[in-house]
Amino acid sequence: MGIKRKLFVTVLLAIAAMPLSAQSTVAHEIVKGNTIYSLAREYGSTVEAINEANPNIGVRSLVIGETLMIPVPKDTLVNEVVDSQVPSQPITQAPEYEVYLVKRKDTPESLTASWGLPDVEAFFTLNPDARIQWSKGMALVKPANAAAIAFKTPTNSKETNDTIASLGNEIRVACILPFFLDQYVNEGPGRKRSELSFSYRQGVELAIEEFTKDSSLVIDVQFFDSMNQRDTVQGIVQELITNQPDLVLGPMYSSRLMQLKGTPLEELAVNLISKQESVRNTGLWNDVVSEDVFWSAIKNFHDLPPQQDTANDSTVVLPRKLLVVGINSGKSAKASRYLTNDLEAEEYLLIEGDNSWIHNEQLAALDSTIGYDLVITENDPAYILDVLRNLRSVNLDYHWYTHEYQALDNGLVSSVFARETVHMFTANFTDYDREASTEFIREFRNRFERHPDRMAIEGYDNAKFHLLRLTEGTTSWRGVRKGFSFENASRENSFIEMRSFKNLRWELQQ
Repeated sequence: MGIKRKLFVTVLLAIAAMPLSAQSTVAHEIVKGNTIYSLAREYGSTVEAINEANPNIGVRSLVIGETLMIPVPKDTLVNEVVDSQVPSQPITQAPEYEVYLVKRKDTPESLTASWGLPDVEAFFTLNPDARIQWSKGMALVKPANAAAIAFKTPTNSKETNDTIASLGNEIRVACILPFFLDQYVNEGPGRKRSELSFSYRQGVELAIEEFTKDSSLVIDVQFFDSMNQRDTVQGIVQELITNQPDLVLGPMYSSRLMQLKGTPLEELAVNLISKQESVRNTGLWNDVVSEDVFWSAIKNFHDLPPQQDTANDSTVVLPRKLLVVGINSGKSAKASRYLTNDLEAEEYLLIEGDNSWIHNEQLAALDSTIGYDLVITENDPAYILDVLRNLRSVNLDYHWYTHEYQALDNGLVSSVFARETVHMFTANFTDYDREASTEFIREFRNRFERHPDRMAIEGYDNAKFHLLRLTEGTTSWRGVRKGFSFENASRENSFIEMRSFKNLRWELQQ
């Protein structure tokens, strides 16, 4: 979890992003006061060239102790390289690096010798992951000239680690929540939301305590009371722009989140709970899985070869058809069109109408000689129950495919799912069979002397994932309650699990 892994990711991404021999580069270790603009002027480079060579910057602010690869004109000289083991003559080359793929007989010791490094510790400084894993084809960072070897060779590994820790082994986190402290103290109407924020804060604090346990990493966290007011958030934003953090958790609600759009904080901030479409059109990290992602998962699953499914007579396999039921307007109509737009007419049945719901009565007259894969595109729980009531009135074989916003967030109780075969696509589910869940609950109860609620788990999962993202480059992770998947440089969470309701519980399907 340490800083070394973060440095490795930075260097490797930089190398992968540019031609290895197209231009000279300088490896610069960030110190206090550095900015992209000041470094561009110092090295005779440009802001655009530095950003292109280091695709990870721009996602967060510069971190003291990290290394940037700075493209420079080929006639630029490295004026000073400090290392007791390099020759005394000046080095006129800029440091250059290559990507090396491990071969079958390679070892850290053999590569140390063949690359001309003074000892194996110098090799591990370039490739810290090689300490804990080694496999054929693994990508390593290889120094391509004497300047690169000199820059990366420590005089003493412990001393170097201590220096890195003192300069840059710190992450600054700002957490903006609607604590409504004055409302809470004075029993005002906003106090109900105060308790949600207090609980969320406890989850964040536990994640940070766990993250820094047995580590030299320092996490400086500040909590701000947004009061869910424009003026209050504006003041917080101005303060944070002046002292830019590495990570911003919140604000909690969409109207206040949108105040970060267009500011230097936009790409550092995380949408915690808002489902508003407007948030998706920003540079924020969106931890909330969109309903469109669920519809896509349902569609992709249904497009797979159908599984063998039987009715009451186990010797008879019924042909199956997609049954889509919804309202002929709004989001429901949009989802219905998405699910059926590339299917042949005989492959699906679409039943929809206006808000009178009278069209649902057609469900009681469906052909019982075929099986149905049911998808309801309207989320109103009363509408959902009306659809199920009509289907239950006749002897039909149907499987219901739903998602968490329908099944879990609408107040439907477990007995609703016990009478049919139900498959749910979800990104948020506390699975008490997982050791990670029981361990979190145990630690939370010991720390705060109460059982964690949903907001406490949200705070823990969101904070833990984004700390892993910043320090280890993690893109996919399953927390206590929620999962995260930010693939292909996307800022949209697309994590999905499929669970089926069996034995009065939601069981994970592999």
